[in-house]
Order: sequence, then C-alpha cells, then structure tokens
Amino acid sequence: MRNLTPFAIGNIVKKLNRVHVQISSKYNHPFPKPRIFWLSEYVYQRRYIKIHPDGRIVGGLSRFISSLVDFSFIRSIVAHKYKSWGFAYDPVSLFLLELFRYLEKYSRMKDFVETIRDRDKGRHYRLYAGIKYPHWPCEGTFTNLKDRLGEELYNQILHVLVEIAELLGFLSYKILATDGTLFPTNARYKGCTYFCNDCEFIEFKGIIENVRHRILNRLNNPEKIIPGREIRIRVECPSTNFPEDVQRPKVEVLTLSLEETSPEKPSIFNQIFNLKQKLQSAGLDLVVKRGVLTKIVMGDSTYTDSFFFRCPKLPSDMEARIGVRRNPQNPNRKQKIFGFNAVIDTSIELTLGIELPVACTTIAGNAEEGRHYITNRKQILEHHGKTSKIDLGDAKYDEHRNYELSRANDAIPIIDYNPRNENLTSVSLKERGYDQNGWPYAPCGILTRPNGFDFNCQRASFTCQRQCVSSKDPKIIEYAKGCPCWINYHGFTKHMSIKQFPRLITEIVRGTYRHKKLKTLRSASERTNSTAKDDFCILAKPKIRGIKNAGILAQIAVIVVLLKRIAKFIIKVTLDLRKKIQNNKSPPRYIYISGPKVPKFVWNLIQRE
Repeated sequence: MRNLTPFAIGNIVKKLNRVHVQISSKYNHPFPKPRIFWLSEYVYQRRYIKIHPDGRIVGGLSRFISSLVDFSFIRSIVAHKYKSWGFAYDPVSLFLLELFRYLEKYSRMKDFVETIRDRDKGRHYRLYAGIKYPHWPCEGTFTNLKDRLGEELYNQILHVLVEIAELLGFLSYKILATDGTLFPTNARYKGCTYFCNDCEFIEFKGIIENVRHRILNRLNNPEKIIPGREIRIRVECPSTNFPEDVQRPKVEVLTLSLEETSPEKPSIFNQIFNLKQKLQSAGLDLVVKRGVLTKIVMGDSTYTDSFFFRCPKLPSDMEARIGVRRNPQNPNRKQKIFGFNAVIDTSIELTLGIELPVACTTIAGNAEEGRHYITNRKQILEHHGKTSKIDLGDAKYDEHRNYELSRANDAIPIIDYNPRNENLTSVSLKERGYDQNGWPYAPCGILTRPNGFDFNCQRASFTCQRQCVSSKDPKIIEYAKGCPCWINYHGFTKHMSIKQFPRLITEIVRGTYRHKKLKTLRSASERTNSTAKDDFCILAKPKIRGIKNAGILAQIAVIVVLLKRIAKFIIKVTLDLRKKIQNNKSPPRYIYISGPKVPKFVWNLIQRE
C-alpha cells in the first residue's frame, strides 16, 4: 500500500513550483503578436483555496484548477498559428473559458457567454482568464479559436497536462485500458449508409426535354391529369461505396406536380421547361415539391443540358457514419448511433485508486475501432516515452497486430477473445482439441487445467491432473485403466504456444482467476466514457458537425475528465490528512494515509522488468 500524504494540497503546491519551471523551459516558443494587439491577457496567479469539510471548494473547480496549474504553455504551443499584426484574444484566456464552461456544466455556449458578460456571475471567470471590459468574447470567438487550432493542437495541450500529472506522481502507465464511446452528430441520418461526395452532384442530362415530354403526354390525355399528384424524376445512384452484391438503387432527384394556376403568382418552372403557353391554356402550373438543385450546365440544345441534384438521402454531416453499440436501457438489444467514436486510453493507478485518461483519437462511427489501439499507444510513446505492463481491451481490439505491439513493448495483453465464426458447440470443441479459452482436452475427453506459463518458451502448460480418479463417467474410468500418462505425476500434459495461437493463448491464461480479476479492471475505461457523457454531458448530444469539430470536442472532454479527477483526488487526500492531524495531533510528516491494497500477483506483473 502506498502513502497518499504527498498528494495533499500543500505538498502538491510545493511540487508544482518545480513542475512549472520544467514545463515553461520546455515550451518557450515566443508568442509573435505584440501585447498592444492583445484583447485579453492571462497571467498565472496562485490564489488561496478554501476546502470545506464536506469537500466543497470556495469558487468551485474553476478556481481550484486555475490556481494550481499554470496554463501559459498553451501560448507557446499555438504560437505558429498567429501573426504579428491584427487584434486577437489571448488563446490561453479563451481555452480557460471553454474549460470553465464544461467544468461548471453549461450545456450551451450561449448561456455561458451571458454569464461571462454578467457583472457579478462572470466576475471570477473573467478574473481567472484575464478578460477585461469592454472586450467580451462572443460565441463566434470560441468557434474561431477551435477552427484555428484544430484537433492536433488540442491533443498536444492534453499531453502537456498529462505530463504535469506524471511529474506530480499521479501516472505510471503500468495498466492501460482502451475503449471507444459513440456520440451523435448534430445531423439526421436519412437512410443511406453508402453515401459519398458524388451524391452532392448527381447529373441528369436532358432533363428539360424529359420533363417536357412527360407533361405534354398528360396534357394530350386530360384523363391522366390529377392535380397534386407527384411526378417523380429518378436516376441511378452514382455512389461507388456499394458492395458488389448490393444493387445500386434509383435516386429521386426531383418531384413535380401539376396544380391549378394562380394568376397572382405564376410558377417560374412553366417557362424553364418551355411549357408556359400550353399550361396557361390548360389553367395549370408546374410546381416543384422536392429537389435540391446544386449546378446547371446548359448546352447548345435541350438534349445536352445537365442539371445536377443533391441526393435527398444525403445527411448534412457527410463525415459521420452509423456506429452500433449495446442499448444502455436494454443490453440484449443493439442501438445505432449516427456520429463519431472517441477511442480513449485510461491509465489505472491501483496504488492510488485513481483512473486518468491519457490519450484520445476520434474516428467515424463505423470505422474499425481496433485499429486505433496502436494509434493511442503511439501517442503515449511519442509524448511521454512510456510503455505499459498490462494492456486491457474488449473483443473489438482482438487483432494480431495489437497483440504484437503489446508483446513488443514487454506488456501482457488482456484482450477479450473474439470467436468470429467459430463453432463453439461442445462436440466441435472436442473435435478441434481445445475449448473457447484454449484449454486442451486429454485423450480421455477430460478438459485439462492450466499449469503455468513459460515466458522463455512463450507457451502455456496444461495437465489433466489425473481427474479420472474422481470421475464417475464409466468411459473415463475404463480408459484410465490403460492410460499411458497415468505414471506421470500430473498425468497428461500438453503445451499451447503463443506462436501457434497468438490471439487465444496469453501470458495470463484465459479462464483462470487471475485473468478474470484483470478483466474486471477494464471497466475503468467505461467509467471514463460515462463521466464524459453523463457527468459533464460533453459527449451526450453535442451541437457539432464534422470529424474536425468532433475530434476537438473529444480532446476537451478528456482534458476536463483528467483535471476533474485529479482535483477530486487532491481534495479527498487533503480532507483525510486533516482528520488524521485532528485525531492524532502529530506533525503531518509522520502521518501515513494508506492507499488501496493491490493484489500481490498484479503487483508482481506491473513491477517486472
């Protein structure tokens, strides 16, 4: 068990003095814009923090975090995005205001901007961020900042904050859990999964003559004229994303109808399709009910004109895709989400009892999540030079390259096995010789038991342990009488190597108590996702469109969760230290606040070299 006393607020403040010097010396790129052009200026200032016995902080989390962390490094990271001329807000000021908005759980930016402009309610936000009258930011100011920086710079800011947490002793990266969370885009899914950029400009050649011919046919046969009845113009779908076995459908690009004429507002489409006199004599108007025209190319004749239409099934956000997850209300059913997927890595610190997000990647909702396991690991290795000892993931990450990466970095992969199309009936398992956990069957039909893992040979050992002695099956008893392995101490023995079964056989054998115990730690990543969605409501139903904005929002969500959990942990340890001092009446340096107890086998795994 670890002593948590160094994580009380007084000790953290002392460490931060040295940490701020390290960060400022590392990120020292000068900001190009002269101060005369700054509309705001953030200056780090340590303020007194009062913590009530029930854990409440005077001024809230915004005061607590802005008083501890010096965010001036942001100015250096984003310096190359600014010019030396023109007025602009200090990027640190706008970043902090955005951070305060989510820490204080403002669901709409409009409400938070009104609070900033309020004389009393927004006073402390303006003070912490360095905003002064009359330069109040508006909603567009924050949008412009995000467009200027992009997801990559927000990711760099996240990793600097992770580095600060590491220097303070909160992170060791020994156990990493990876999981993705789907969140919707602010656009409606219209029923087509295979849309592409070509769906924005669907070409129809000779449409004027086509429509004119169909209308004249109705005018020549008055019994076919039904006012209000739709005349639909369809073309073949141009998308190339359809699989070979799926036939491309017809797309309705234009819907017309014949209506009774209105002398005050005659339809302009009568003249476009060269039917003005014919329809006027019939007392009708040609009306367009549905259709989005994006481009017109006129030729020498009506047969060479090209009208380009937008597919009615094309959503407003063309970068979002359909993702599938389990329904939170009914786990037995699946739920479709049209949006994006944030793949987040969480570091599980068992000795502290804290779980901190350390990396994030955003992808489309239908993208293969398992491929971005490596992306997040490379983020951590590139920014912090750290590798894990235990990697946790669900069945989506059950891929050969993920196992190879973990083992190449001397980590143990604890990833759920994805059986895919394997036949898992008892008869099929006995025919192939091993069960769903990789435990082989003895010649007599008894399922063997694990007998350790040989790290030098990279193989797991299994023995029958002479279970036939206690068996009541007459066939097994009869076979045991002539069993050639009976003379062995452990009976029948078989080795299952990682080289032969790289996904099924792991260093901690599947199905054992230790494997199940380690699997339970994976829920830490699910709690991180739940905090971003349910606690702060950042990824619940965001008002964003596009993969760029979705990526920025996911990075902000991870930053908020990281800072909030560290702040809550410091507050908890500080309150425990106060109670110890009051009860023991001894100097703080002699007080021991014990952290959670770590199982011995887990401790041995994360401490191995």
